[in-house]
Amino acid sequence: MTFTLLIAEDDPDQAKLLARLAADAGFDVTTRADGDAALAELRASPPDALFTDLRLPGADGLALIAAAREADPAMPVILATGYATAHNTVEAFHLGVTDVLFKPLELETVRLTLKRLLDSLAQRRRIDLLSAQLAAQAAPPLMDSRAPAMKQCLTLAAQVASRDLPVLLEGETGAGKGVVAAHIHGLSARRDGPFLTLNCGALPPTLLESELFGFEKGAFSGATARKPGLLELAHGGTLFLDEINSASLDAQTRLLQFIQDKRLMRLGGVKAIDVDVRLVLASNRPLKEEVGVGRFRQDLYFRVNVFPIPVPALRERREDIPALAEYFLARHGRALNPDVRVIAPEAQERLAKYDWPGNVRELEGVIQRALVLASGDAITPADLPAELCPAQAPLGGTPWPMDATLAELEDFWMRHVLEQCGGNRTQAARRLGIDPSTLWRKLKQEGE
Repeated sequence: MTFTLLIAEDDPDQAKLLARLAADAGFDVTTRADGDAALAELRASPPDALFTDLRLPGADGLALIAAAREADPAMPVILATGYATAHNTVEAFHLGVTDVLFKPLELETVRLTLKRLLDSLAQRRRIDLLSAQLAAQAAPPLMDSRAPAMKQCLTLAAQVASRDLPVLLEGETGAGKGVVAAHIHGLSARRDGPFLTLNCGALPPTLLESELFGFEKGAFSGATARKPGLLELAHGGTLFLDEINSASLDAQTRLLQFIQDKRLMRLGGVKAIDVDVRLVLASNRPLKEEVGVGRFRQDLYFRVNVFPIPVPALRERREDIPALAEYFLARHGRALNPDVRVIAPEAQERLAKYDWPGNVRELEGVIQRALVLASGDAITPADLPAELCPAQAPLGGTPWPMDATLAELEDFWMRHVLEQCGGNRTQAARRLGIDPSTLWRKLKQEGE
């Protein structure tokens, strides 16, 4: 995955150094020594990102930023300057600059900034590709994971997919058991058949039986026509029964009979029907414990517990949070906020640290909410629920006076980020994109 970076810098040595650092980071680099040449390059062949000095011969850095916004409103821009004032720095941020670096540039700061830039561009491209796939209604890719616990789950799923055995998925509510069930179906020889789902906990006992087994006309009051059940409709495919622990004992009895015989009888019917369907069941409580307290039939438990697969909670597979968040952004972004293209690194950090008691389902809801709240092209910590973000001191309507010096502006922002990080200087330095020793030196100069 290659990205283009246009560097506008009139100092030949500085331009050469920046080009080398950008190439080392993985960029395809183009350099221009004056603003007019860079402006022409922007209009003729817009790059993926722009790195510009503020003062240039010809068009200045602010003009280049404005042109970048015209070419691509979402183009990331890094502004480097040794002559900034509070006024033109604020103007640059209003134009949508991604980062401001103060000269003389520190090599490590530039490296970290370029790495963040490359990561952001890669994330944007992944999300754009996902959005295109979803818009085209392409078949979703098979599940993948970086987390050891989830890899084990998917390995078991792959091993049983080709065998017509009942599968029991156990895990917390919202952990993604339905997605694992669909994954098993997609790997099986039944993949071209129907994949139907039923949440047993969402229906009253009488309705659950009729939904599963169907009914004949006149079977009960209101049964004005014959209706096949989901077991029958899933013939040749897979039926996923979620929260099977919530099924009534009567429904459990009928389901046990079906599993044994592979035949069913509609409510009010007199003729048995042969059905070929693969059952995947899920429980949000350990079924063995439910058997012990009499809420689940022991004989049915032995029938469905042939191949149990534990589905880990999201907090046990934190490695998957970034990819899941990107998927949900792509899935819902087009409808809720098409301007949002990425998740800011600070927001990603918040998502990764949260414990997710509601699991994957909660993560999806958080991303949907953030899309509604986001005002730029990225989801930021401000768009996340309060429980994901530590308390922060408000900046107020005007973060700094318009006549502030550059040193005052830099000092204010360092202290604000340090407060956000609870006084953790190493973490604050990482967020500021500078070396911790640099932050310590600057704070010491200010008497911190």
